[in-house]
Amino acid sequence: MVFAGQAGGTKAASAPEEHSCTLTAMTDLVPSNNLPPDIVKVLATHGPVEVVTFAYEGSVRVACAPFEDIVFLLVAPGGATEKALLRTNRLTLAAKAEDGSYQLRMEGRAHAGRLLNRHPMLSVIEPWCPEGVSSHRLLVVPFIAEEIEYVRGEGDEARRHAGKTPAGRKRPTQGRIWFAASMSGLSGYSALLYVVACVLWFGIQGADFLGRPLGLALSLAGGVGLLAGLRLLVLAQGYLGWRKMKASESEAVWLSGGFISPYEARMGGALALFIATTSLFTIGAIWGEQLFWRVVLASGAWLLGPAWALNLALGRPEPRR
Repeated sequence: MVFAGQAGGTKAASAPEEHSCTLTAMTDLVPSNNLPPDIVKVLATHGPVEVVTFAYEGSVRVACAPFEDIVFLLVAPGGATEKALLRTNRLTLAAKAEDGSYQLRMEGRAHAGRLLNRHPMLSVIEPWCPEGVSSHRLLVVPFIAEEIEYVRGEGDEARRHAGKTPAGRKRPTQGRIWFAASMSGLSGYSALLYVVACVLWFGIQGADFLGRPLGLALSLAGGVGLLAGLRLLVLAQGYLGWRKMKASESEAVWLSGGFISPYEARMGGALALFIATTSLFTIGAIWGEQLFWRVVLASGAWLLGPAWALNLALGRPEPRR
């Protein structure tokens, strides 16, 4: 069975207008009816739920604020869950009734979020907070369910429903996610111009150019790798700045959407820069410094890198609501 949201639902599932105008990147690929109303009702009345981040920790019990599109988990800052979500975006949420009348298990994506007192939806989420816990002691982790397994009843009367949510069916492939992240902002335009210029330049050299196919391949890997690697590192730093209200959400696309973690972005950026550096040194060893510097300068990385760093250093956070 494939889950699909339904109209109506509980009060918890109907967020105010403020909810629809925030978390833009997170909700771009999340249908407003991602969770069926029955699931939202279960979460709204269940109390604390069990949360597991893949391969990094055991389960912890946390409070949650459920809506039909996103479930906001209220986590203690500085704990194992926050540290794990800085390395991975995969998360499992489980809820089981004490009398065994239902069992719910959801898998999906999440990210480390930011403190509740800095959150644009503070007034909406605060009623769901545990009693006696102040807003600066809670981290809001947005969780988007992509797969659901829901068992209602026991024994022979048990009814099991399982399948992907609309968000799960709409999830882009990993290749598209990484390509879109590394080519976001001016990186994509610069890479396109560089590829066109590179192909044209090698075409003009003619068949007499020694090792032209290899030179073209290494030049593309060197120039595009520089842009992609720098962009991924900038996104990782931009996400960390966004969490501290020192950068806007646009500086952390695909990370604030829960598709890539800061750790993964840094590793991906380092790998891209390693490939680029290896390609450039190979070019220098075979064709000399002239082609080496031609690739570096034509890529535009020498200009975009400092510009991105300056933009992050200046800090342009979103206005507080």
